[in-house]
Amino acid sequence: MEYLAVYKTKADRKRNFEIGYRVFKEENSYGIESFICGGAFDEKAVIGNCGKEKAKKLAAFFAKKGVHPLHIEDIISDLRF
Repeated sequence: MEYLAVYKTKADRKRNFEIGYRVFKEENSYGIESFICGGAFDEKAVIGNCGKEKAKKLAAFFAKKGVHPLHIEDIISDLRF
């Protein structure tokens, strides 16, 4: 597995923790690993062969919106890359 980009969302008044998002490539597929910073929880979701730029754009969007790691797999599956 190769990590290609890292994004973070800051804590705010609704959420008192930061969330990190790492774009990774494994074989011919891209994915996003999301985690609570400083915690032991993480979630990986495979996007597929959508391309590096699309994977990075999606991870940046998740960081901008502060998407919780529990939700990234559901969102990606709903997008049907």
